[in-house]
Amino acid sequence: MPIIIGEKEMLLVNETGIAVSYTISAAGMGDCGTIQPNGVADLSGYDNMTNVQVSFLPANVPEFSITIPTTQTGNQVEMALLVM
Repeated sequence: MPIIIGEKEMLLVNETGIAVSYTISAAGMGDCGTIQPNGVADLSGYDNMTNVQVSFLPANVPEFSITIPTTQTGNQVEMALLVM
């Protein structure tokens, strides 16, 4: 398979630790679904498009949150939802 310069895949990656719901839309099309923790949604129908809108919400809880039992200097909290 040849490599095409400038080709962009639409992958949604969930690195939050909880399931997330997503909606995605672009000119005349729309989809939704759930991505499990460390999961990927491969949405090839949106590859190489412009003006794609993606929204994320926690799937089973009202908000994204984390409890830190003990804090120390230099601690950080990260949440990652990647659109690749």
